[in-house]
Amino acid sequence: MNMNLQALFRPAAVAVLGASPRADAMGTYVARNLRDGGYAGEIYPIHPTATEVEGMRCYPDLASLPRVPDCAVVALSADKVMGALREAAAQGVKSAVVFASGFAELGAEGAALQRQFAELHAQTGLLVCGPNCLGLIDVHARTALYSAPPPDPLPAGGVAVVSHSGSACIALGGTGRLGLSHMVSVGNAAVLDIHDYLAHFAGDAKVKLAAVFMETVRDPEGFARAARLMRAAGKPIVLLRVGRSSQGAAATAAHTGSLAGSDEAYLDFFHGLGVVVANDMDEFVETCVLFESGARAPRGDGVAVLNVSGGEIALTCDLGDAAGLRFARPAAATLQRLAQVLPSFATPSNPLDVTGAAVSDGSLYRQCVDILAADPDVAVLAISQDCPPGIGERAAGNYRLIAQAAAQAAQALSKPVLFYSNVGGGMHAEVVAPLHASRVAALQGARPALQAIAHWLAWHRWQPEPAFEPAFSQPQPAWRDRFASGEPLSEGEAKRFLADHGIATTHERLCTDAEEAVAAAREIGHPVVMKIESPDIAHKTEAGGVALGLADDAAVRAAFDRILADVSRHQPQARLRGVAVQEMVRGGIEMIAGTSRRAPFGPALVVGTGGIWVELVRDSVLALAPVSPARAHRMLRATRAAALLDGFRGAAPADAAALEALMVRLSEIAAAYADLVEAIEINPVAVLAAGQGVRVLDALVELRGPTLN
Repeated sequence: MNMNLQALFRPAAVAVLGASPRADAMGTYVARNLRDGGYAGEIYPIHPTATEVEGMRCYPDLASLPRVPDCAVVALSADKVMGALREAAAQGVKSAVVFASGFAELGAEGAALQRQFAELHAQTGLLVCGPNCLGLIDVHARTALYSAPPPDPLPAGGVAVVSHSGSACIALGGTGRLGLSHMVSVGNAAVLDIHDYLAHFAGDAKVKLAAVFMETVRDPEGFARAARLMRAAGKPIVLLRVGRSSQGAAATAAHTGSLAGSDEAYLDFFHGLGVVVANDMDEFVETCVLFESGARAPRGDGVAVLNVSGGEIALTCDLGDAAGLRFARPAAATLQRLAQVLPSFATPSNPLDVTGAAVSDGSLYRQCVDILAADPDVAVLAISQDCPPGIGERAAGNYRLIAQAAAQAAQALSKPVLFYSNVGGGMHAEVVAPLHASRVAALQGARPALQAIAHWLAWHRWQPEPAFEPAFSQPQPAWRDRFASGEPLSEGEAKRFLADHGIATTHERLCTDAEEAVAAAREIGHPVVMKIESPDIAHKTEAGGVALGLADDAAVRAAFDRILADVSRHQPQARLRGVAVQEMVRGGIEMIAGTSRRAPFGPALVVGTGGIWVELVRDSVLALAPVSPARAHRMLRATRAAALLDGFRGAAPADAAALEALMVRLSEIAAAYADLVEAIEINPVAVLAAGQGVRVLDALVELRGPTLN
């Protein structure tokens, strides 16, 4: 359910608890920010003894106010906060901002105290920004419930900044390159988190896009709902998440828990919602600048770049390739037209070196822009021209001609025109002046600018995943009861579990003595594989519990005794149920498929190169479960092993379709058993020749323990 946040962003009256005659008091700072920022509502400083704060009448408590304020700013120490909030709720106050630290960031005791915020909200509906935050600003309403100095000047625009970090909020608000609609320092988000503000921004006509600085997603469903509202409103979310390297993989016995870290799960989650994810602050800011610029929406993904330097054209090629940009391929007629206007020593191409002749000849530059714009494969034109603040006035005048050509082209053409300087650190004011009244974004730094263009193109081309209905969503009762016991599964049980859910496994028999193993091998057919059966041994090879290619009775007898002896010596406490005799699958390409939990989203599917190469090659792709057949196909295509499956260097193609079907089914299993299963690993799964299917050669199912629930 979306909450109405008008009482926070546009209150008719604000009470400031903690305002003081001391000029440096936090509450005084807030009252001053409201007054000096042009807030049109009533400001009520509250202090038990003072009669005046900053020239404004002061009141002793909330009960003495002439009216009930919509919002109470609580600039008090942590030990006084809950009492103040309860009093505010009792008086009918609808919202509050709490700056104090000393809550969940301090550990269990602080977390318990912070939970009282949510309890009070549930009881009274009181909306709370914070605690441990800087507060918020609605720029257009001139509401500054903010404990830090606001940006000066405070440029009004369409970018809503919402941040878990107060410092990042200050940095983004102070870039001087974004027109702001809101600034929200979320802090600990005891009641309102980022998704609540996003849902509000989706319905605010002043907001064009949201710039989100995030530490974590606490409510995936809530964030998904808000992201869909933003997308439906045509408003991009540009996001930078921090803490990616410290978020380790799930601690499970399965290799799949370490093949991909939690950041891959976050990226898959955000991509599924059409959220733009930046990698650093520079890329983050340039992407926001581009989205805010009002550049025409692209109708394709072919990019044409013009520069006056061959060396920087090479740099553009390098960085554009790294960003995933597709440079348009001009038609032969386009190249011929370029050759007719360029100097004889120039090479018509894309990216295009217009040469130094265009520095002082704006008409030449404009001709090249128009020629490229007419090419059907060109969707976006990017003008690349260095213009750092320290260049001389003569150079600035020459480069200004290039910016003018960009601005004129943007007005005349139906295709978007962009401008970027290869170096960061600002741009010469005279050079970029012609761009200010145009729809041309002026971006800084080649790498972040090209990444921003890639993000911008991807956002416009994004389409939601088609609806996918899993074949089943509930556990089989017998297996649900088995898992609820908490007793670890042996490999044999894991394979039976998979087989009961439609996944093909090897034919095998569990044997308790050597002669039984010999009989089983004759029945299955030599050569066979033998493996120890134990719920306590996850990785049997390391324990000496595997023998391969056993071609006759003598080899089977010897392997049975050797396996028991080696395993007993390696893991003397392990419970041994016998030795499984399995068919030996010949040929095939060994892959790994598995699932593991990825907080806070639940199970995710991983597929990649398998067998002994898993951790050495580390070729894997992750997606949150369940996955559709189309998604499984894209995942498999994204692995390096896809080339092997297609038939590498003349080899026959493997049954990739069967592996994709296994991936879909495995993801359905993971989703259905999410409350019971921590991880599933199938390694290796042999992908046989096309039309012959797959065989699970080894399997591990790890149950969720009491500490994991």
